[in-house]
Amino acid sequence: MTSYRNSKRDEKKKEKGYSDLIEFLLNPSSYPHKPRDVRHIQTHASHVFIAPPYVYKIKKPVNFGFLDFSTLDKRKYYCEREVELNSRLCDAYIGVKEISIRNGNFIFGEGDKTIEYAVKMRKLPDRYFLKNLLSRGRITNCDLIRIIEKLVEFYNGQVVKKEISEYGRPERIRINVDENFSLSERFVGKTISKAAYDAIKFYNYTFFREKSSLFEERIKRGLIKDCHGDLHIEHINLNPQDVCIYDCIEFNDRLRYIDIASDIGFLAMDLDFNGYSNFANFIVSEISKRMGDDTIFDVIDFYKCYRAYVRGKVESIRSEEAEIPDKQRQSSEKRAKRYFKLALRYALFGSKPALIVVFGLIGTGKSTLSHALSNELSCKVISSDRVRKEVMGIKPNEKRYEEYDKGIYSRDITEITYREILNRGRRVVEEGGIVILDASFSKREFRELILHEAEALGIPFYFIETKASEKHIKRRLIEREKRGGSISDGRWEIFKRFRDEFEEPNELPKDKYLVVTTDKTIEETLTQILSRIIERESKRVPQ
Repeated sequence: MTSYRNSKRDEKKKEKGYSDLIEFLLNPSSYPHKPRDVRHIQTHASHVFIAPPYVYKIKKPVNFGFLDFSTLDKRKYYCEREVELNSRLCDAYIGVKEISIRNGNFIFGEGDKTIEYAVKMRKLPDRYFLKNLLSRGRITNCDLIRIIEKLVEFYNGQVVKKEISEYGRPERIRINVDENFSLSERFVGKTISKAAYDAIKFYNYTFFREKSSLFEERIKRGLIKDCHGDLHIEHINLNPQDVCIYDCIEFNDRLRYIDIASDIGFLAMDLDFNGYSNFANFIVSEISKRMGDDTIFDVIDFYKCYRAYVRGKVESIRSEEAEIPDKQRQSSEKRAKRYFKLALRYALFGSKPALIVVFGLIGTGKSTLSHALSNELSCKVISSDRVRKEVMGIKPNEKRYEEYDKGIYSRDITEITYREILNRGRRVVEEGGIVILDASFSKREFRELILHEAEALGIPFYFIETKASEKHIKRRLIEREKRGGSISDGRWEIFKRFRDEFEEPNELPKDKYLVVTTDKTIEETLTQILSRIIERESKRVPQ
């Protein structure tokens, strides 16, 4: 954001006089209403000038393929389209203003030569933007109902047309999905891990392979319409008199001719991303009721995954744009990573909380795997090593080399530890999160305790048993003891007793039980786990 008085501008000229045009629009005296100051915001495709009580926006002379503003005629056309389309959901748009040259000076209105066109709209009050209201805790379900009613009226008012409905076919949707993976592949290892990239890709192709009939059914039900296309919390203004939803996609009809589930999926994903999953779930549920759309739940997580992935791609691209300041590029990189992790969560478990139990013999890489999964999903790990010492009042790195089943590793202390792990894990999932329990769970009764709780909570859950050759286990345990710094007290001297006393997990449901060999790289292990969970979840019958 810049101002006329103290901004530093390094605007690249796209055509003759372009930098002079920016100077003109930054000058408060250029405007007929003479605002006190002008604020300047840039996006990848436009310049926005906030000159209270109005906002003026010009389109940059750029061509990105999916967006083409390269000629004056095209910019005029898309300015007019922006006003026309956005007026469907917002009455703040005033019209398109000509900018021309008269006697060698820029003016608003007709002159000797037309230079540019600007969209003019009333400035919406900042305090009523949904994002700002949410951050201040000023939003209730009643407020959301106002947004929902506005959207339902809008969707019902859009005529179902064959040429628009065609965009809902799986082969058309897959074109967009394939394009996303192609454009984001260069960010693997930067803003998205290879394991996550492969897993999300696998999820999408599995969905197309096994559930493409869902897309066809939604076409038959007339749910592919001319929507908003860019529906997120920064584009909704909830003032006392009216709800204004603005800045829809005007530059490419293909990105606006979508399933209403994709439109709502964007808003729900944005709410999830910002920590308001309860509101996201409420909006989807109410849209379903008011639109009579009981099948939205079959596709909403697919679209939320798609939307989160697109945002990850866009932020990744922004993180490499040279003209953007370093601080903004770094922020974009962080946001990209968060969006990709959210996309992976949708791919695995949809919008639900989930429980993952990583268990097995000591030295098989349970903690390494748990923390790698935690990093991919941005979720919490609850470790028995840490909890055990906390409940006993012992510092985490203080070593207690007890004999097997003695001292703080006695049966009684282990039972207390596992119940505390369960209580902490329950709190996480009850708040809507994913949690990983990292413990040996060598006894059947302790695994059954977790199993029964997970079934009672009605959430997705998986038990992942880690295995490794004794050669690898011995090396890991000896190296860990030499290196120090580990919370775990597991060591080679007690391994054989531990192995002999370990009870095989025959009680676990086969579809909820995975075995992984951790002799491979952590990336290979992650890829194997993620794809197997996605495959199994795709077979699950929705409840």
